[in-house]
Amino acid sequence: MTSAQKASGRGKPWRRVFYGWWMVAGLAVTEPVSWGVLVYAFAVLVVPMRAEFGWSIAQLNGAYTTGMAVSGLVAIPVGRLLARHGSRGVMTTGSLLGVVALLAWAHVHSLVAFYAAFVLAGLSMAGTLYEPAFAVTAAWFTWHRARAVLVLTIAGGLSSTVFVPLTGLLVGAYGWRTTLVLLAGTLGLITVPLHAGLLRRWPSDVGAHPDGHPADVQAPAQPDTDEGAVTRRASFRWFALFLSSHTTAKLSVTATLVAYFTGRGYSLPRAALAAGAVGAFQVFGRMTCTALQPSIPAQRTAILLFAAQAVALPVPLLTTGHGPAATAAIITLVVFFGLGYGLPDLLRGTLLVDYYGADQYPHINGIIAIFAVAARAAGPLLAGLGVAAFGSHSATLVGAAALTTLGAYALHRAHRAHRAFTTEAAAD
Repeated sequence: MTSAQKASGRGKPWRRVFYGWWMVAGLAVTEPVSWGVLVYAFAVLVVPMRAEFGWSIAQLNGAYTTGMAVSGLVAIPVGRLLARHGSRGVMTTGSLLGVVALLAWAHVHSLVAFYAAFVLAGLSMAGTLYEPAFAVTAAWFTWHRARAVLVLTIAGGLSSTVFVPLTGLLVGAYGWRTTLVLLAGTLGLITVPLHAGLLRRWPSDVGAHPDGHPADVQAPAQPDTDEGAVTRRASFRWFALFLSSHTTAKLSVTATLVAYFTGRGYSLPRAALAAGAVGAFQVFGRMTCTALQPSIPAQRTAILLFAAQAVALPVPLLTTGHGPAATAAIITLVVFFGLGYGLPDLLRGTLLVDYYGADQYPHINGIIAIFAVAARAAGPLLAGLGVAAFGSHSATLVGAAALTTLGAYALHRAHRAHRAFTTEAAAD
């Protein structure tokens, strides 16, 4: 088949599908596996580890924080690699590092070894989570970018729904060490071949153009920006504050949610199932935000859901134990926390490109990733310190509600700043 046939969609029926969608389909498989194994399984695995070693929540969450800190430190270099070479090598290497990290974690007997395993896990996260996946959608799509990002984030949102309860069941059946070996095998067998065999750098590599359109189809106008100018804009600073505050809030809750539920008297499988349900509502929140977008801007829907999230987070503190009233309060938390949980990633994959253009996206995303990853690191650490200081999870839930409110305000200001900038630029 000629390049012209590939670009125009002629030839074998399966080739009529733009190759970018095949990559999105592959990433829709690898993203939930990567997130589920490297991020969400942690909240379940630390419960038996705490029972075996006697380490505090702060000490256990400190390893997760270390991994996130490492991921943040390499975010900009990884962004440059993505811009120069594409996602294939980065994501394949990240998957392999993840397998090694999980196997190392399965054999730890000391805090030092545990933290060392999470140094490797941090490197893996930088190369496998949304940052490199969004670089693919930015390079391969213009008109259909929002749809591609939605597919990825909906699939990624299912990671906690699947892997949190699955990890709980595996721990109950085989113990936490064997569970980690099984998760390592899952990560390696699924993500490595898909990343290595499916990903390509540019549409031109398969004789196509963005979105699969012919060359004469005019792409949407892209903002004329450079990296330095973007980081000096008020919209960038407000967006970074939004992403940082909301990510800190949601990760502080996520990292301790299973421990909080078991502490209230729920069994580990039930606690893991409830925590995993957050992912199902996360998917619904993303779909709702996208479905309403023709009539309600995505950021406005997100702000409303963040407000509901902030109200719902402290509701379980009004009850005790695990009776009917407590269960109803926890369901309220799970539903509204889940609805807003995944929206920052959805907005990050769409608004940043709308604000600053696709050409600079890998660089800008690498910079914004520092804020996101720092927040992912800070959330579990602050939650652990809160439990150690107050002897309960009250500070975590109240603090998360406050940070969610701050994030909603910052998102509102980011969009206002962007509109003001574009209006001023148009006037010039």
